[in-house]
Amino acid sequence: MVSARTALALLAFGVGSLFLLHTASTATTTPLLPQQQQQPSSLPNNSIVSAKLWNTLSGKRPQIVGHRGEKAFMPEHSRASYWQAALEEADYIEPDLAMTKDGHLVVNHNEWVGDNTNVREIPELAHLRKESRSWDGGDGIIVTVQNEWFICDMTLDQIKMLRLRQDPRYPWRPSHFDDVFEILTFVEYLEIVRNVSIALEKPFGVIPELKSPRLYNEGRAYPRYFEDRAILTLAHYGWANITAPLASGSNHSDLELPSTIEPLNSTIKGPAAWQSFDLDTAEYLSSHTDVAVVALNENQPWFFTPKGLDRVSRYAHIVSPWKDFFASGAEAVFRSKNITWDAKLISEMGGFIKPEELVREIHARGMQVSPYTFYDSHQPSLYLCVEGAFCPSDRRQELRYFFDIGTDYLFVENIPEARVILAEYAAAAAGLD
Repeated sequence: MVSARTALALLAFGVGSLFLLHTASTATTTPLLPQQQQQPSSLPNNSIVSAKLWNTLSGKRPQIVGHRGEKAFMPEHSRASYWQAALEEADYIEPDLAMTKDGHLVVNHNEWVGDNTNVREIPELAHLRKESRSWDGGDGIIVTVQNEWFICDMTLDQIKMLRLRQDPRYPWRPSHFDDVFEILTFVEYLEIVRNVSIALEKPFGVIPELKSPRLYNEGRAYPRYFEDRAILTLAHYGWANITAPLASGSNHSDLELPSTIEPLNSTIKGPAAWQSFDLDTAEYLSSHTDVAVVALNENQPWFFTPKGLDRVSRYAHIVSPWKDFFASGAEAVFRSKNITWDAKLISEMGGFIKPEELVREIHARGMQVSPYTFYDSHQPSLYLCVEGAFCPSDRRQELRYFFDIGTDYLFVENIPEARVILAEYAAAAAGLD
């Protein structure tokens, strides 16, 4: 069972009484209920745990990002998934942005909807299925998907006909809420974050990822159409300031936004960050807003060299690679994905940074670190486990490794489980266990 000292630390961290019911070795499977929000919901850095224990760039504890909300329990990116992530005390709640044929920003992880909705059962939408579609992912990879319904081919009215479902590949995830929730717009997501921040009196961060900008900008009359609509929407809600003229100018009169929005009180207005795998988009977002930018990457070898990080540091505030770059290392990861590289170019750029040195090199350039994704403990962790590399036996060992090396943010599924491990780690480091 969780020791008395760890229980004290959990309470001091504001994790709430529910977590005291969990053993140190079992996965968390019970959602946190609203009436159990007894303590302040953040993990305060001025609590019984000294900030000096954290090897993060700021010296503060790592931030927990609810990956697609809380997909371990609810259909991802649903209204319930976002509320669940908030009730479980995530620091940031993540949406993935796509764009409909008629220019509406909606929230969905994939560019298609056949694997997470009931679209196959709606006869009126059958004609929209495409045999194949290919596009430039913006990270050196051409994506090809077959026999699917693509968001860019559908209007918002058609998207709103769909209902979300849990991924059937994971039978332990509750399916009770399948076919209940619709796909949300970006505006609806922001309204949810506003409402939950007010209801729980906690500042939740917004961290939208712009998925496949090159796909959504195809055929548009103006450049950066997708990016600019995202910028205008986030700015309208007060989470961004526009710092340079937008590429598409004022050609967004059709963008439907509420006329007036009452600003959030500064005590409950969380931070904001952009994400993108397309580094051209990441650089554009950085140069046109005052919002921090997360540079996602798992497919570009040059990125993982000293000179590569130098280049990225000109516009990115946070670097977010797949987590195995910090364990097995760049060379092993790229070989496993059959991605080749120019050995001479990589050598000229300083060579691949060793996995045990990657956090230090990122921090040395003033950027923070945000690996992805830390799955629910019922799922495989998906490390390559090459000889001599870090290879965790369970989720507790996995997360403690990333706390040790100084990870600043973690994209997490099953948030309560991760927060218990975080609090246990802090309690042990503070000598409470």
